[in-house]
Amino acid sequence: MGWTGWILASAVFLAFYDIAKKHAVAGNAVLPTLLCSTLFGCAAFAAVALTIGGGVETLMRIDARILLLASVKSVIVAVSWVFTFCALRTLPITIATPIRASAPALVFLIAFFLYGERPSPLQGAGMAMVFAGYFAFSWAGKSEGIDFFRCPAVGLAVLGAVFSACSAIWDKYLFQCCRLDKEAVQFVFQCALVIVYGTMLSIRWAFRVLLGSADGGCRFQWRWSIPFVGILLATADWLYFSGIASDGAPISVASLMRRFSVVITFLAGAKFFHERNLVRKGIALAAILSGVILLCL
Repeated sequence: MGWTGWILASAVFLAFYDIAKKHAVAGNAVLPTLLCSTLFGCAAFAAVALTIGGGVETLMRIDARILLLASVKSVIVAVSWVFTFCALRTLPITIATPIRASAPALVFLIAFFLYGERPSPLQGAGMAMVFAGYFAFSWAGKSEGIDFFRCPAVGLAVLGAVFSACSAIWDKYLFQCCRLDKEAVQFVFQCALVIVYGTMLSIRWAFRVLLGSADGGCRFQWRWSIPFVGILLATADWLYFSGIASDGAPISVASLMRRFSVVITFLAGAKFFHERNLVRKGIALAAILSGVILLCL
């Protein structure tokens, strides 16, 4: 299977991950949800790797370089998901996930400054369409009482997309520049994520104890979707890493193809979460997807 097949398969699992994530985090405490879901994802990946994936050989390939670089990725991803989960806790899924789908445009911008890539007129038009999609979402959100340019949750969703783009750029460095082993990287990445989330939660708990503050905000509730969040993401990441590790896989195009998961998520938001104003949101989504398509032409 070529790299495009790996990326498209990853997009399917990413879509179901987004659906499980919305169910797990809606009205729920973010950090405990992230920690529990990541623990399940890490355990599932380790179990598969150790039983049928040559896990012992994978562990033998882990060195100081992989530990450092994969841990940096874990921090970037952790920050991205904290922002994204906080936004998704209050925003409709038909607004939150299309914002994240604009990450390929941000990847293109970062590559422009970091690697000196120059956009063609067609790609410039694609960027304009992505930002037009943002304005269209502001139009759709106002009918639900969401001020797109003043709502804190929207700002958090945008920050999540920014860090997601940084993660994609880092992936290219890991697998195409450093040529690191993808299974070894993912093993360290999954384990480091658990440590990062556990540290965040411990610091948050310690501050509350020291300050004597009550446990405000949302309390943690166990839901059946929490383990699926981690397992689906681990599967989507393994497929994605397999595609990115292939020779000649362009990160900008791969990032774009993976974000087409938002189409499945958008339809699920309409069916399972009974969200409103789908015509207006559909127009905004079409603008963003058209823009990211133009970016890869």
